Amino acid sequence: MPRKNSTRRHRCYIIGEMLQQTPAILDPVALPAAPAPARARYWVALRRLVVIAAIAWWLGGFTFYAGVAIPMGVEVLGSHKAVGFITQRVTNWLNFGGVIALAIFLWNLALSRRSGGWWTRRTLLITWIIMAVIEVELILLHPVMDRQITAYPHRMILDDDRFDLLHHVYLISTTVQWALGALYVWCTCLCWTAADTSSPAASG
Repeated sequence: MPRKNSTRRHRCYIIGEMLQQTPAILDPVALPAAPAPARARYWVALRRLVVIAAIAWWLGGFTFYAGVAIPMGVEVLGSHKAVGFITQRVTNWLNFGGVIALAIFLWNLALSRRSGGWWTRRTLLITWIIMAVIEVELILLHPVMDRQITAYPHRMILDDDRFDLLHHVYLISTTVQWALGALYVWCTCLCWTAADTSSPAASG
């Protein structure tokens, strides 16, 4: 009987040694992260490329437009009013780009809903909603400002005071929208970083 107990203890000891030498079999945390399928990685990379392109086209274009094109135009043409006759058409393209970019941002927001922290996801949603509301305001305000400008017999502003008021509202709105866009980009980077850290196969 003592011999049987000794044999049993010996077997248990051997099994225990085997388990200690192979922790990864029983502990999923010790297992290396499985590589994401190639198709999933390419899909995530493609989506992020589209989002980055939208950021470059809309926010980057607006930054260059406001920081370089407008000051250079004033320097060459001599006044903001003269430049305004040119930017009257340019802002239509900025608004068009804004609609496209916001649609892409919404797509990114929907696919990033499981990435990042609660505050990051909530900030993404709030910034997108406010940017979309401002974009609608800009689209509606633009033709109202256009009606203050006549092209014949030469370009002139019909009511300077009213136009200046509308133009200031337009500038403030675009500035707020740009700042919210920068915040949206930062939160997007946080979501992407969280997705890459948690799992290579994450969809964020």
